[in-house]
Amino acid sequence: MPEHTTRRRFLSTAAAVSAATIAGCTGGSDDEETTDEMDEMTTDEQMGTTEDEMTTEDAMSETTTESMSASFTVRVENVSEEDALETMDGGKPVPLSPSAYAVHEGENPLFSRGEAASDHLEALAEDGVASGLAEAAAMDAETADAVAVPVGGDEPGPIGPGEAYEFTVEASDDHRLSLATMFVQSNDLFYAPGADGIPLFEDGEAAHGDVTDAIQLWDAGTEQNQAPGEGGDQAPRQMEAGAGDAEDETVRSLMDVEDGYDYPATEDVIQVTVSPETMDG
Repeated sequence: MPEHTTRRRFLSTAAAVSAATIAGCTGGSDDEETTDEMDEMTTDEQMGTTEDEMTTEDAMSETTTESMSASFTVRVENVSEEDALETMDGGKPVPLSPSAYAVHEGENPLFSRGEAASDHLEALAEDGVASGLAEAAAMDAETADAVAVPVGGDEPGPIGPGEAYEFTVEASDDHRLSLATMFVQSNDLFYAPGADGIPLFEDGEAAHGDVTDAIQLWDAGTEQNQAPGEGGDQAPRQMEAGAGDAEDETVRSLMDVEDGYDYPATEDVIQVTVSPETMDG
């Protein structure tokens, strides 16, 4: 109970006791009736005050615990240059594959750092196939899906420099966003946020703008790396899906991999932005 409420009740009771004492000193019966009426009024006022305070506190509690929600448009854009990769054949861009995404609580449902990649993650990281990973993630996510048709396009396919994917998700204040898209000029690398995903609300405010700083390049650990943009077992040049020597490693950040090759900075290849469309709560 708040201190000010206790004080108000104490003062009201004290006033009633004082009135009764004064009436007792005068000894009049009419005064005793008046005192009884004052006691009843005081009690009623106290009850009224208590009910009002409880109603106010309940309303405040409901307001405090009410969940916030919003609709977000997510844009995954390829911002690489045509010569982003320096290869023996000259400069090359870095296409990005269709993306799997999930809105979730807790950890990223698309993959786990330090664990072996699932078959679905392997399919995305080696061959750019996102649908299976999205379907598997749906079991542990609020929503999950894949986006494969570039903005302004009619057919599924990778995005090159200046192109983008867009999708819309519904989320509340305890939800996070995770996504994964293949670094196509590689054997098994992909872009994604870390284990916690991307918070869509912070301090009661919906996320808005560039969230690329939450994205990094990962190695699925399923196929041995070759020089980016040159390897014969990489998706643009391989004879068949899944070609290449197995690596039998766990999923890890590319920063933890020493393969001797150079890769462009994440922000020079991919940009991810979120924009809240509507907001309730």
